[in-house]
Amino acid sequence: MTTWICAGCGLEHPESDQPPADGCVLASDAVTDEERGDLGPHGWWTTHVELARQPHRTVLREHGHGVHSLRREPRFAIGHWSFLVGTPEGALLWDPPAYLDDDVLGLVRSLGGVAAIAASHPHMFAAQVGWSHAFGRVPVLVNALDKEWVPRPDPVIEFWTEHVEPLPGIQLVHVGGHMRGSAVAHTTDGALLTGDTIAGCHTPGWVSFQRNYPRHVPMSAAVVRRIVETLDPYDYDRLYTLGGDTIDHNAKSIVRAAANRHIRWISGEFDHLT
Repeated sequence: MTTWICAGCGLEHPESDQPPADGCVLASDAVTDEERGDLGPHGWWTTHVELARQPHRTVLREHGHGVHSLRREPRFAIGHWSFLVGTPEGALLWDPPAYLDDDVLGLVRSLGGVAAIAASHPHMFAAQVGWSHAFGRVPVLVNALDKEWVPRPDPVIEFWTEHVEPLPGIQLVHVGGHMRGSAVAHTTDGALLTGDTIAGCHTPGWVSFQRNYPRHVPMSAAVVRRIVETLDPYDYDRLYTLGGDTIDHNAKSIVRAAANRHIRWISGEFDHLT
């Protein structure tokens, strides 16, 4: 039996003799008004064995405070950065990689291994079950609102709502926005890992809010306001996105300022300038 990986988005699908006949769970050939999960047409297949054969390396970055990020080069599928957030009780693997091989597993083991796994939203599920099995079947936390998008069901998956603490000192907070169950990870020492619910942009030290990235569809003013208000009780100074953008200080003020400008523009306040 083979574990099949969608080469378009990197999601790991159930083991079978042949690739999934129904295609990737995130493939969409017709754009609907809601565009739930839409990444555009895709769904050709590869495997962990095939990915390991291809020439590649894993790039590692150290951000301080026990936070590391890693990404495969050349990029595969979405090409996101994964994060390892260390605590005295073990590390959270956030937005896990879409590939598994001896080199990347050895690298992560050298950093202390993995005690829990979570993704910011379904586009980042990647090889979450495979990573869990590689580290003793550690829990994989999935927001209950995204249950329909889980491509590979497994007993290691635990569903949660609103907020949950996978490890002491780390909370997952449901904020929605990009997808219904979109979440962020917050550490008590002031880091916020946002996936792409709050994303980087061309302006350094700034953030953006988009509902659909392939088509650059922005979030509504009400949703951006809700996200900022949901995060308001949490103190954070540093921010990390799946695209690799980082804010090393004053992150909360930057998020508030960017949200305010987004809301003003999308609400029509500056239409007279367009």
